[in-house]
Amino acid sequence: MSEPEKKVADIMSKDVTAVDLNVAARDCAKVMSKKGVSGAVVTREGAAVGIVTERDLVSKVLADPEVDPAKVLARDIMSTPLITVDPSATLTEAAELMAEYKVRRLVVVDGSGALSGIVTTGDIARTIAQEKDNKEPTLNAIARYSEGAESGPYR
Repeated sequence: MSEPEKKVADIMSKDVTAVDLNVAARDCAKVMSKKGVSGAVVTREGAAVGIVTERDLVSKVLADPEVDPAKVLARDIMSTPLITVDPSATLTEAAELMAEYKVRRLVVVDGSGALSGIVTTGDIARTIAQEKDNKEPTLNAIARYSEGAESGPYR
């Protein structure tokens, strides 16, 4: 008999980087850089309303010479609607949502809508790679796993 499939709650990051919707894009980027994350959940009065990703910062701020990163706000560049998943969803269900909406991260919210965590394609790939004893090169590449490697060359 096989093991039951893992749930989002089993692998999600509970330490979510969040910024208020009125924070400047530059400050949002600083927070993301300091925490070493590729996205920040945008909140209004504590409720998740969007997400700012590295792609948002590059395509909506840095690529436009008319935009001042100190003046444009997170609410102006955040991706919406926010794609969310329940912590009790299976990894397959989370992966299906990611594929359907073409996103690499899902914000995890509980039944009351409270922010619980975040799960990424890398989290899912890392979990499946570990289940296969890191013997699948394709999964290891997606999970950024390499035996003995502490960090990549681009840090």
